[in-house]
Amino acid sequence: MNAHVLRTRLSGWSRLRETLLLLLAVVFDVVLFGDALGQDPADGGPRTSLLVIVLCAVVFLVLLLMRLRAPFTVLLLICAGSVAVSVLTTYWPVIVVCIALASVVAHQSLRWGVAACAAAILTSISWLYAEDRFHNWTISRPTLLVLLLAYLAILSVGAGIGWWRNRLERLYESRRANVARTAIMNERRRVARELHDIVAHAVTLMVLQSSGARAVMRSDPERANAALDVVEKTGTQAMAELRRLLTVLRSSPEDAPGSSQELVLPPGLDDLPDLVESVRAAGVEVTLRSRGEPRPIDRSVDAAAYRIVSESLTNVTKHSGAGASSDVEIKWSENQLEIDIWDNGRGAGSDERLSTGNGLLGLTERIVLVGGAFEARPRDDGGYEVHATLPVPAAQSTERIVTVAP
Repeated sequence: MNAHVLRTRLSGWSRLRETLLLLLAVVFDVVLFGDALGQDPADGGPRTSLLVIVLCAVVFLVLLLMRLRAPFTVLLLICAGSVAVSVLTTYWPVIVVCIALASVVAHQSLRWGVAACAAAILTSISWLYAEDRFHNWTISRPTLLVLLLAYLAILSVGAGIGWWRNRLERLYESRRANVARTAIMNERRRVARELHDIVAHAVTLMVLQSSGARAVMRSDPERANAALDVVEKTGTQAMAELRRLLTVLRSSPEDAPGSSQELVLPPGLDDLPDLVESVRAAGVEVTLRSRGEPRPIDRSVDAAAYRIVSESLTNVTKHSGAGASSDVEIKWSENQLEIDIWDNGRGAGSDERLSTGNGLLGLTERIVLVGGAFEARPRDDGGYEVHATLPVPAAQSTERIVTVAP
């Protein structure tokens, strides 16, 4: 694990807080493992002036403040300094070594962590030397062994804290990666739904119109030309929607507000009349009605409502074909929008080549995402019926009032 990547960039207050905590740890280290408070050594034991100990502590504090830049290098410097200070003075730094050891274990790989533990264990030998010298070589071997085990226990606490930090960082990175993967998958599903809605509707109308144009090409060239005009218009509209989708995918958060968002709004209920006309051109008679007073509606709900009608009418053209009739009814109420679509199933017949088998599944997922409900079932007297309810939230800045013209 790269220490530079994991290095924490602290704000001014966080930096000051870290410095104060490290200063407190160094002071605690000096008090516990030295004669800074004036405790008397054994007869003939050495003494070190307080000024020398303070200067050593300042050097260790500076090194600790740099530990996130190069954890292992700082540990080696602190271990070497600890050995030198332990041999030459009556202060044997322990806590500063533990802090440096915890940083290496937390922010670097297992190999570097093992090497850091080995360096710290070797350093602990100098602490035994300092203890014995401070007591004028009067400590017995069993006592030295107990002291060694105590120092190793202290080092294990430092290594354990480092391992715990390393574990937390790995869990955090894993969760962040999972969140990113989930966001990518959700975006892919959204794009897939958009592509299905755009392509399935456009291709269905284009295939039906081109087939009709070919059938009447010689007997009625005028109708054939009109059908080909519909094919051209439908293809152009599909390409515009695909460009809109690609623009959204390519846009970055740094784009200026309003630079592209106003140009790439998905189709909504305002666009239903054009949709109905394109379906009528394919030979399906469509009746569009709106009941109730239109209310402010969120753009995501507006797009979902349009896709409900688009997918349903596309299915009518696919499975019932030319000659069928369909009714679309939009009902507005205080807190919800209801959409009912049904057809008589009496057309020229279905063309299974135009079916992807994913339309209703993707439509259900889209409606659930905006908090709505969806139901589709065959009618007793033929055809199919679709019923959907969508929430109508309170007016917000991202909402607009739509009016459906029959």
